[in-house]
Amino acid sequence: MLRITLAVSLTIIGASADHVLANGWPTGPFQEPESAIHDIERDRIIVSNIAGHPGEADGAGFLSLVAPDGAILDPNWVEGLDAPKGMAILGDQLLVADLTQLRVVDLATGALESLDAPSAVFLNDIAVIDDVAYITDFMDHAIYTYDGTELSRWLETKDLAHPNGIAAHDGELLIASWGQGMNPDFTTTEPGYVLRVSVPEGQITKFTPEPVGNLDGIVVRDDRVLVNDWLTGLLFDLNMEGEIQKEFEECKGLADISDGPDGLLLPCMNDGTVGMSRF
Repeated sequence: MLRITLAVSLTIIGASADHVLANGWPTGPFQEPESAIHDIERDRIIVSNIAGHPGEADGAGFLSLVAPDGAILDPNWVEGLDAPKGMAILGDQLLVADLTQLRVVDLATGALESLDAPSAVFLNDIAVIDDVAYITDFMDHAIYTYDGTELSRWLETKDLAHPNGIAAHDGELLIASWGQGMNPDFTTTEPGYVLRVSVPEGQITKFTPEPVGNLDGIVVRDDRVLVNDWLTGLLFDLNMEGEIQKEFEECKGLADISDGPDGLLLPCMNDGTVGMSRF
């Protein structure tokens, strides 16, 4: 695969046949990038690097800073995390889901604080509604809340079916579930649905009429929902009735997608890259 070095800190990896890399950029290398988020106020992209086993508290995880054009600004901006995954911005804080802890990072200074999540097993992704953050626990079928002061367990039910990605839409939550009956290789007896969870009641209904896949990231736009299957690398474009309109084959290990400065951010855990599509 062609490699073109644009700057000392940036390696652009040549586009494959994937539709997104043909009209955007990929950058790296990273160490198991699970999530990427656009810090709009500072116009930079933050990447979470697991850098080890995704379920072990080994202190190897870290965050990187990337420019909107893909140039790596600081490969080791915040260090000392365990297995950081999904992120969200709440005020001047970056929230990071990290196994049994919620990491709180000062966006201006990079200073790190840690909050223990009671009974948490595998915190995974974060969404914000009205200054309250909602954090999924992938392995324990639960959702936590954080209001800037207190972190607490809000909802726990196997109906969440291994909740992975989470997004806010019209005052409620949309959940990308992995599915029911997880096997040791992370396949499931039933693929996951996109679920709708009401706030503050916590009532769960199905957004998609049929199961979609072993779902990871989720992005909500005005008239569509984008969601991806981690195992197959498929990206699904859904309408607001939950019906699949299109699907695209991306990288296997495609994790927590999100909207970036000029398109869709695509963290490819297995490849160690983050792509930006103008999709």
